Amino acid sequence: MKAIQNFLPNPRHTEVHRIFVNANPEAAWEAARHFDMAEVPWIRMLFEIRTLPELLRHTGPKEKMHLGVDAITQSETGFEILHELPGRIVVVGSIGQFWHLNIPFQRVDPGAFAEFNTSGFGKIAWSIEVEPFGSGSTIAIELRTTATDDVSWKKLSRYYAVIGKGSRLIRSRVMKSLEAKLGKMKFTSREKLTMPGDERLPGTPYQITMTRRIEAPTRLVWRYLMQLGCDRAGWYSIDALDHGGKKSFDHIVEDWIDRKPGDHLSATPALDSFFEVYSLEREKSFVIGGEQKKPKEVFRMTWAFLLQPIGENATRLLTRVRMEATPPWKAWLMAKVIYPPVHGLMEYVQLNTIKELAERDDREGMLKDQEAVVA
Repeated sequence: MKAIQNFLPNPRHTEVHRIFVNANPEAAWEAARHFDMAEVPWIRMLFEIRTLPELLRHTGPKEKMHLGVDAITQSETGFEILHELPGRIVVVGSIGQFWHLNIPFQRVDPGAFAEFNTSGFGKIAWSIEVEPFGSGSTIAIELRTTATDDVSWKKLSRYYAVIGKGSRLIRSRVMKSLEAKLGKMKFTSREKLTMPGDERLPGTPYQITMTRRIEAPTRLVWRYLMQLGCDRAGWYSIDALDHGGKKSFDHIVEDWIDRKPGDHLSATPALDSFFEVYSLEREKSFVIGGEQKKPKEVFRMTWAFLLQPIGENATRLLTRVRMEATPPWKAWLMAKVIYPPVHGLMEYVQLNTIKELAERDDREGMLKDQEAVVA
């Protein structure tokens, strides 16, 4: 479970910005943990505008501004370090009425931050997390916001609708600066990746590969893959087209925890056609497919799902459909004309839906609750 979850569970709003760099975790942590935003002129200007009343009241010599984690939490900004595991993660939080020009803050001990529920306040927590990834590292900044009551949430939402644009721009600029300093990691083209299931149709030139980054652990994403099929939760795509108009389940079902080679996934609500499970490696890969034969025609396809963990709390999900058919003109027509728009749209919706549900469940700690029930 993410450390930030201990301090701001069930947030009303969440944003995650993640990059991949060509630096070891130690170097990535040093750069991210101690990055000084004041070194970026326009970011420094934004903060100076925000604190203009204090600057006008100050009569002494102007001190050089610093906007790193330590400077922000050690000054009178109202932010404090809630948790830090050096080399891995730091969590910063604040409780206040942020919609006021001079923000009234509420100071509490880190251990009381999550439980604080006095009416009239907003709560903000953000974290910087560094983890190894491939030959380098991944750096993630996560922001969570909520409020102690609905009225305060409306005020905070209106405030963030304005200030949030600048906040996102600042985080984006910080990440680009870190990429420039540490080196941006280059991924192998998804079309050139070798995926499980490729060996079943080794000579085909026809495939469609898609990917989605999901800010949830692989074990949670895997549970949604195990629910695919009209005999289970649906296809998480356009239900009017592939699930008889019945909405795909929007939650994890306790009993649907696995599949095995040879299992059938019903392709239609009528349960009159199916995909066969060709192979699976728990929480790593899942390959299904099918074959149709007629006197002068053959159609074969595979549909593979590959999960690549991004640290402990995120996943890169790749999908690939491959096909071959005879006669050759039919293969070309299906692969170049029919499949790309139809499968492309359906897969796009499916990946986005799984991403949305898995990230929601992770924020709400649903997997932990499910595992407790299973245990």
